[in-house]
Amino acid sequence: MTRVISRLLLTAVGASFIACARNDIPVKAYADSEASAKAAETANAANVPRAALHLQLAREQLAKAQVYMKENENDLAARSLRRAKADADLALALAESDKATKEADIAQKKVTDLKQMSPN
Repeated sequence: MTRVISRLLLTAVGASFIACARNDIPVKAYADSEASAKAAETANAANVPRAALHLQLAREQLAKAQVYMKENENDLAARSLRRAKADADLALALAESDKATKEADIAQKKVTDLKQMSPN
């Protein structure tokens, strides 16, 4: 009987720890998402149409997460933060891809110009 009660108590304590862990304020996730959004901004995502869309979506999700955290809806906040981070990371990737494409186009034009200038 004592073993059964001990196991039940351990199970209840473990479950309460898990529940508390799930409801922690997602401060690190917020900081990570915010950092990703700032990185996208630094990469000029706001001036690349497809990237700008995802940057805006990330900002909207960050704002939602703040509201959820104030309302102590930390699971919803964490979900919004995961989406914000994904959108910000995508904005960054699109901005970097756009920059690389433009640089490749410039390099290709230089090669074409050099070929036209050289006598064959």
